[in-house]
Amino acid sequence: MRILFATEYYAPFAPGGSPWSIEALGGLLTQRGHMVTVVTPGWGGPGCEDGPGPRIVRFPIRRRLAAGASLAPTRTLVSPWFHLRLCRAIVVEARRTGAEVIHAQDKHALVGSYLAGRYLGRPVFLTLRDAGLICPIATCLLSHEFVPGNCSALKLQHDCVPFYLDHYIGAGRLRRAAVRLHLALLYADAQLKNVVLRRLDGLIGVSAGLLEIYLRAGHGRRERARVVYTPSPDDSALNEADVKALRARHGLDGRVAILYVGKVSLGKGGPVFLSAAAHVARARPDAVFLIAGDSRPTATPLADVRWLGRIAHDSMHALYRAADLVVVPSVGPEALSRVPLEAGAAGRPTVGSRAGGIPEQIVDGETGLVVERNNPDALAKAILRLLDDEELRRRLGENARRFVAERFGADAVVETLLTAYAEARA
Repeated sequence: MRILFATEYYAPFAPGGSPWSIEALGGLLTQRGHMVTVVTPGWGGPGCEDGPGPRIVRFPIRRRLAAGASLAPTRTLVSPWFHLRLCRAIVVEARRTGAEVIHAQDKHALVGSYLAGRYLGRPVFLTLRDAGLICPIATCLLSHEFVPGNCSALKLQHDCVPFYLDHYIGAGRLRRAAVRLHLALLYADAQLKNVVLRRLDGLIGVSAGLLEIYLRAGHGRRERARVVYTPSPDDSALNEADVKALRARHGLDGRVAILYVGKVSLGKGGPVFLSAAAHVARARPDAVFLIAGDSRPTATPLADVRWLGRIAHDSMHALYRAADLVVVPSVGPEALSRVPLEAGAAGRPTVGSRAGGIPEQIVDGETGLVVERNNPDALAKAILRLLDDEELRRRLGENARRFVAERFGADAVVETLLTAYAEARA
């Protein structure tokens, strides 16, 4: 099958887990004999790349980004000129390759993909990876399971933005006013994109939890929606000597290590994790709390908390193996966190919160433990339960490895996606 992916970021321009997931999915399809072309902005990279995986076509754009976690200004991605340039690049490549399906892999690739698909008469898909097409901040989902029915631009400015400004932006009248205006424009952009979203041939959610949030909010058509999970990583090539060296370098021998991956933010549950760490440290002075991410905690509890900074994607496999267990204490609805998948592939159990797609990634009591979100006491008790029972920890880790390989394995993911494509074409 000939497939065209469209995305705003693609490795090495990877500000988050999404580009790595797209690269993995494209590689799996290519390995199975399908022709995959990825159309993405150049950001200063080479125009075309041919290799064993998908063919990468980077269309020209003035903005330059550094490889890694650099983000383009949002105004660049919501500009009509960006949509038209993406549309033109998709049309050219779809004609050249005879693409049968156009698949927007991120929300900002939606408009250009839809215009190109309708012009060419090809089915168009979109993968939902966050709640950004409902609201640019979605702070309501920190306390609600679904978006309230009275969501509106006025409610955003009156109820949600003040909370966002106080917890994420801070002081500064001009800065806060600029953020208010920026969020108003993003909300309007999301509502316009939802007009397109309801006309798609296929709507893919990376988790049932995220997809249900959209459908209950009236965004998308249930009969055209389907869950396609992110493929699990493979760390079979990891050298165990690297893991031992990593534990020695961080002084983890004779200690138990709890790993947190990501920003120490309110939505990711950073404050919940730090609060739980203080409880755990009192009962287990041998516990070490590792934080891998690009945001350093402003205050740390009375515990051995070590901030490692941003870790290269290829080095994360060894870090998971070096830890004894992993925590994902998200308060906001995680679409589908890569952390439990990577932890499971490394044979490590995860303690996760009941938020978004996390309960789909952890079988409570079988591959890890699931606790209520925003509950430091429950998180601490779950961590201590695993730390105090090495046999349970080992058994859950082994179960997690098998579960991730089966439910999120390459064959299951690819077959589900190809079935969705076939139904749309039919």
